Amino acid sequence: MHVNILHRPERGPLYRFYRLEQDMAHEAGLPVTILLHYHDLFDAEVMADARDDAARHGDEIGLALHRFAGPGLDVGPCNKFWLLPLDQKRQVLETIIAKWHEVFGCDPVSVAAYLLDASSLRLLREIAPGVETVVAGCFEEGVRVYHGCNHSWYLFSEGMPWGPWYPSKDHALRPAADEDDAIGLVAVPHLVRDMSLSYEGRNDFWASHPPNVIRGMGNQGTFSPYDLNLVDQFRLQERFNPWPSYLNTFVSPPWLTWSPNFEDSPEVAQAVYRQQLEYLARLRDTGEVVANTLGEYGRWFRQQRTYGDQETYWAKEMLYGSGKHYLWHLDATMRVLIDCAQGGSIGDLRPYIGRVAMDTGPDTARKFIGSYPYLIQSQHRSGAAFHSSDGSRTTAFVCRNGEVLDLAGTRTRCLDVSRGEAGSRFQLAPLELSFADGGRVTLATTYLFPGDGRIGIVRQWVSVESADATAIELTEYVKASWGLTEYPEPLDDVTLGTDAESLAYAYRGRCLATTNGGRVAASVPPLGVSVELRADEACLATRSRVSEGHLFSPYFTLELTHTLRPGDTVTSWIHLKPIA
Repeated sequence: MHVNILHRPERGPLYRFYRLEQDMAHEAGLPVTILLHYHDLFDAEVMADARDDAARHGDEIGLALHRFAGPGLDVGPCNKFWLLPLDQKRQVLETIIAKWHEVFGCDPVSVAAYLLDASSLRLLREIAPGVETVVAGCFEEGVRVYHGCNHSWYLFSEGMPWGPWYPSKDHALRPAADEDDAIGLVAVPHLVRDMSLSYEGRNDFWASHPPNVIRGMGNQGTFSPYDLNLVDQFRLQERFNPWPSYLNTFVSPPWLTWSPNFEDSPEVAQAVYRQQLEYLARLRDTGEVVANTLGEYGRWFRQQRTYGDQETYWAKEMLYGSGKHYLWHLDATMRVLIDCAQGGSIGDLRPYIGRVAMDTGPDTARKFIGSYPYLIQSQHRSGAAFHSSDGSRTTAFVCRNGEVLDLAGTRTRCLDVSRGEAGSRFQLAPLELSFADGGRVTLATTYLFPGDGRIGIVRQWVSVESADATAIELTEYVKASWGLTEYPEPLDDVTLGTDAESLAYAYRGRCLATTNGGRVAASVPPLGVSVELRADEACLATRSRVSEGHLFSPYFTLELTHTLRPGDTVTSWIHLKPIA
């Protein structure tokens, strides 16, 4: 696993806590990427210490696009770089990079901010072409985090990769499909996140940041095994991907002193951070971790990783002992979450293949929202209990003797993750469904990701426990709606259709149905995609239906129904296609 330690100086009394965390990392033998603010470039003490750390410990000096103050730099009341208008972004960057050249004689190699939208990255490439690696986004920070803060932290960056990526030219949070699509930088997230709890709730508590875990009360004094378990869970991902995993930690000095964010003493915060650093150093000593700087990691990434790589994350909930499992899939066409806690349904789907373009700032359409939009997001657009009638999710319904059971009502887990020439394959543990008359049906589910915008859902009836269970009806169900937050977006441009007919979305609750089991689809122009549900040619469905929602349920629903007999296997495909 590759590890980056990121530190950022603070002024005044907090400077000694910056020196404390620097000493912690150096005592552990870990190199640090020091991220200097513009005003630090005028501070003799900060500059002398940074140069000394670089010479003695191999630290890298990079640029923090944060807290804009200093001679010739006035951004007004808004000091969040991603929220400035484009002309002001340019002015700020030109001023900072000019001073950087005056001090260092070159461009910075690494640059960090909480969010760097595509316009920021394009300007970086233009003004400072020597920049190689950027901290470009906080994974899944948006509505969930916004609910728990003081309503003044406008950082909406959902739908991004959870690990390092090549950002695209038109949306910084979308991984580039190829070199022409790429902006020319390597991006890493601001902290790595708990991939279970980041889906279910606030992920700023549950990340590679020990004092934030204290804020979430996940520790008992200095006893905080969660921090080390999260490190190990990221190490585990090397079993599922053909390259080393990645982790960074980015603890700022205010987190190591008295904080309004938690009740524990500074000594507790310092101790849990030191424990994490020492654990990483032990893993480095045994050859299980490579500790390098941000620029060094970016250069390794360019040499080893290609555009459009398929990436898998297997997540087990580690804090509460719930036993929940999640699977994440990422490629250049989509990001998908498989929720094993609800039958292996799709709980999140970001259709990258549509290549939505988005910048942030007052001169942009979306202003402060930099997220990549979703087609399915079950936490924002429904809860578990009512998803089949009121929310956004996939599932399958099994009908036997008139009784219908929902697979999402039964928990499963991941049995196997594999990858080959045909793409990635997720095999889930079979689900046993019990009917009121005592009959039981066991279904196995496998997901296929060829990497071309398709998701294959394979269902197999693997066993039967009732003599009269000669057939069942299985309905694949996709309920979707595009969005950026928990609030609905207009669906007026959506068109629903079958192979034979279509209708324009008008919130009237209408449906189109066929008996030949053909394709059902929805065209979603705001996302640049159509989403189709079709049966594999070898197992055509008996009927299909596409349904329109209404204003109290603003979704669209795609359904395919199959008739299965014991031992049968059927495959359905969700196909995302780009539209003009």
